[in-house]
Amino acid sequence: MPNQPQELSERTPQWMEWGISVLNGMIGDYLHHRRNGLAIEMACYHQNRPLALTTESLLQAHPNPTTKLCILLHGLGCNEGIWTFPTTSPTDPASSYGMLLQQEMGYTPFYLRYNTGLPVADNGKTLANLLDALLNCYPAGIEDMVLIGHSMGGLVLRSACHYGVQQACRWVDKVKRVFYLGTPHDGAALEQVGYMAVTVLQTVPNPITRLIGNILDRRSRGIKDLRSGNWLAEDGLGDDLEIGHRQDMPWLAHARHYLLMGTLTEDPDHALTLLLGDALVRLPRAYRQTPQAADSNPVSNLHIKLFPKVNHIRLAHDPGVYEQIKLWCRGE
Repeated sequence: MPNQPQELSERTPQWMEWGISVLNGMIGDYLHHRRNGLAIEMACYHQNRPLALTTESLLQAHPNPTTKLCILLHGLGCNEGIWTFPTTSPTDPASSYGMLLQQEMGYTPFYLRYNTGLPVADNGKTLANLLDALLNCYPAGIEDMVLIGHSMGGLVLRSACHYGVQQACRWVDKVKRVFYLGTPHDGAALEQVGYMAVTVLQTVPNPITRLIGNILDRRSRGIKDLRSGNWLAEDGLGDDLEIGHRQDMPWLAHARHYLLMGTLTEDPDHALTLLLGDALVRLPRAYRQTPQAADSNPVSNLHIKLFPKVNHIRLAHDPGVYEQIKLWCRGE
């Protein structure tokens, strides 16, 4: 049965929406290929409902559109609710990074929801086309676009920028800044451990352990892409692309890139933080490089900020993280 996201969103409570998002993270590629009605289709969401990309719908959601846009993309197994501060309601004017950027800096926010079980590259291609469709019906001229991605969302943004450049999408030139919150550019530690566990279980000559390994290996392609930070598919390979393959493609050249990372400990050089980072993602290689090596980093305008004792999930709704995003948006 084809997806019917509008009807589904209207009749399901918030806890069920989260359950569907988690399910998509786990087996979303399977749901998609089976045309299951629970598979999420990428869309802008407003007040927990898909937002049609028409000028009329956009004006209903944002009666006073500005010339600056903010695009927010959640991570694995989540939805746009991850951006809401725990102590506020989603309708509060200061409930999330997007709402605060609208209130304090004049950015019109758009929250994306997508199937996080699909390959990162597939979501990147879809996002590139969706942002072009958004620009085509946006009721004002656009001078500035800021992209904010949490965890996997940052990989999808990188992928979208790459394919957007390839396809000469109009929105690409509007992007001034890209924020990556806990994004596993070098791979996610938890998925790397999971991959090793599956490999061992499937190698042991015991039917039970092999069965467990085979079940664990059914995790979605989106999860597997996190092992090496894979966000790009080679032309002609499609789904047969070796999991873990990663191309060091350039980042969007004209934009400024910002990495905001959490740590488990107060000391970023503590062994536990160096091993696990924020519990799911380790500190990026760019941070661990010597000053001399960092000077040769291909991302010449890369900025990194660490947040001690801020875990992976909290990066999406932490007041201190928002304040840093605001400072960088101001050029400070």
